[in-house]
Amino acid sequence: MKPYQAYEEEFCIRQERFSEKCEKHYEGIFTQGSGYLHLRGSYEEGLSDADQSEEYTRLPANVTLEKSRSPLSKWGTYLPGVTGRHPLLREEIVNLPYPAAFSVEAEGIPLDMAKCQIINYSRWLDMRDGVLYRFFNWRVKENVILQASYRRFVSAKRKNLLVQEIEFTVFGGPCTLTMYHDIDEQVKTNGYEHFITKEKTIRENKIELFCETDNGDKIGMCSLAWCNDENNGEKFKPCGNKCVLEKVLTQGDKIRVKKLTGVLNEADSGTEDRRKGLYDRVQDAADHFNELYEEHQRLWAQRWEKSQIKIEGNPQDQKVLNFAVYHLLRCGNQKDSRAAICAKGFSGEAYFGHFFWDTEIYLLPFYLHTDPETAMRLERFRVKTLPGAKANAQAYGYRGARYPWESSVTGEEQCPNWQYADHEVHVTADVVFGMWHVWKATGDEQFFKECVPVFVETARFWMDRVEWREGSVNVNGVMGPDEYVCLCNNNAYTNEMIAKSLEYTLMALAWAQENAPVLYGSLGLEEGEAGEFRRCAKALKVLGNRKGIIPQCDHFDELEEPHFPRLWKDKSKPFGQFISQERNYRTKALKQADVLMLPYLFPHEMHRDQVRANYKYYEPYTTHDSSLSAVVHGIVCAQLGETEEAYTFFQKACSIDMGDAAEETGGGAAEGVHIANCGGLWQAVVYGFAGMDYCYENEELSFHPRLPEAWKSLSFPVCWNGKYYQVKIMGEDVEIKSLEKDK
Repeated sequence: MKPYQAYEEEFCIRQERFSEKCEKHYEGIFTQGSGYLHLRGSYEEGLSDADQSEEYTRLPANVTLEKSRSPLSKWGTYLPGVTGRHPLLREEIVNLPYPAAFSVEAEGIPLDMAKCQIINYSRWLDMRDGVLYRFFNWRVKENVILQASYRRFVSAKRKNLLVQEIEFTVFGGPCTLTMYHDIDEQVKTNGYEHFITKEKTIRENKIELFCETDNGDKIGMCSLAWCNDENNGEKFKPCGNKCVLEKVLTQGDKIRVKKLTGVLNEADSGTEDRRKGLYDRVQDAADHFNELYEEHQRLWAQRWEKSQIKIEGNPQDQKVLNFAVYHLLRCGNQKDSRAAICAKGFSGEAYFGHFFWDTEIYLLPFYLHTDPETAMRLERFRVKTLPGAKANAQAYGYRGARYPWESSVTGEEQCPNWQYADHEVHVTADVVFGMWHVWKATGDEQFFKECVPVFVETARFWMDRVEWREGSVNVNGVMGPDEYVCLCNNNAYTNEMIAKSLEYTLMALAWAQENAPVLYGSLGLEEGEAGEFRRCAKALKVLGNRKGIIPQCDHFDELEEPHFPRLWKDKSKPFGQFISQERNYRTKALKQADVLMLPYLFPHEMHRDQVRANYKYYEPYTTHDSSLSAVVHGIVCAQLGETEEAYTFFQKACSIDMGDAAEETGGGAAEGVHIANCGGLWQAVVYGFAGMDYCYENEELSFHPRLPEAWKSLSFPVCWNGKYYQVKIMGEDVEIKSLEKDK
């Protein structure tokens, strides 16, 4: 596979000791993936006290404040788009059988990191190429030490392939080593069994598993394992529902095991026989084992070349940005629009694998400026799920298309909590905003043609959803981005985004009428319909129509004060944990940015003095209970020239998954990485500190830098209108270099 090599500290996340409290956290941040297949960074042998087959009932809850079930360890294997039906949680991503399973016994004692005597332990993820390492010495008994090293990666080239290599060396001895390779099918998702069939067969050293979810997805897995010691190679042999190999080792003996596992959604297998096709893929990988790492590493190097941000001045900031970009790269998929990127970036079961407004607001900019094909793929998912959005609108009694607050593969609403499902309707406008953003960034006419029906159908939904009263327009009974104020009227962010989406629709219609008349004719526009879109947009528009403090919603000033000093006893914990949801809904306590989302997204449409006034008014009310909040406030601070305050928010965002407190408390990424925050960190650097203009506000590549004092320089690549540039910033000086060819 890959020889041990010197790692670069800024690309390496290390765990220097085993800790039961932190195990799930490291499993989350060590997640590996290819876009197609994702695997949490769990131990191959698992932990004996962490039952992966436990059944329990998980109830709908406010996930931000939910007390998660906390076993010592939680395996996670995910194929985006593979889902099951939960009786309470609706459609959720399925945690698949565990393909990395490999356990070992020494002198009859099973390896368990929590119970065995482990010394010189170290585990690390090399983010340059996504290889996960583990090294330790296991004192089996007084005169026997087993030295173990593990390496694995999910192939970037062969996207459905997991590659593992394990070495054992004995000091002392003799020692009888019994090794088991397996695919563990006894894995539940949120305590629920989603498989209606499981067919497992073992032939020689080959394990095959074919299963079907209760949503009709059919998954195949095929695993091969073999041993190469210093003298010869041996294959594992069937033993019950696993494969086994036993060796007697003496002083200095070394044994090396190689394991390959292919994981495939049968919808991707074409016309090939499911068994033979999957086995042939894995066998071909085995025949080219020595080439697997090189082809994998080359692709990772290409990814980093067009996405790496380089900071001079603060190595820890550099590491956290590398972490954020690593997980964004891991989640990206240029080829498949059947699924978007879920809220945990396929690194945990929280949020049930659903897709939120995160896609358009927090994730899309990174891909637009590093990998436009993936950006278009994300929005093509919204095009694909337009029928589901139309079904949502119809279910609520409206025309047109209403995109869900929580989407799965069908585009129908999956949120189990009525408050968000019924009222957080701004996501429909966010989808149109995202499509417009892609269009302005790429100029791809074929993509835009696909989006035009979405623009029109969502506009029709808004015409039914708004209230027309004596020449004015109201949007009643909504929940804005700040989810702590519920069921309000005329939320400023929602109204502005609806107005924007209607304006974009009018421009899309004008473009289609001139450039795609057949498409325009197929839209079924009624006489005067476009005029209604225009009248509604003008009436709803917030930016440009209101000066001074923009009310978050009607009667916001009449809400109760939150009384933070009296109620918020421990600010290291979310404010929402100290009060009831009922009480929260009637106070001015904000979960995250709401009005401040407007200058964050449209900085040129508000005067700086107005932005400053709104920031000073709303920030003291904001609890930042959401992981989406800090980056937005940081970018707004940067726009205001408050660079050091922006940097404080930036470091707060950095600590969400990678801070000392996250590790010490066992929180952080325990339930999965906060992938929207990863996208937000990229934006905080590029839009905030580098001051890059948005492509929907400025056609030219333009920067207004404001670097924090801790940084001497900043550089990064950026794709703009299909061309790649390298940007370097030192102080207020900006150097933009056109790269010779597209990446």
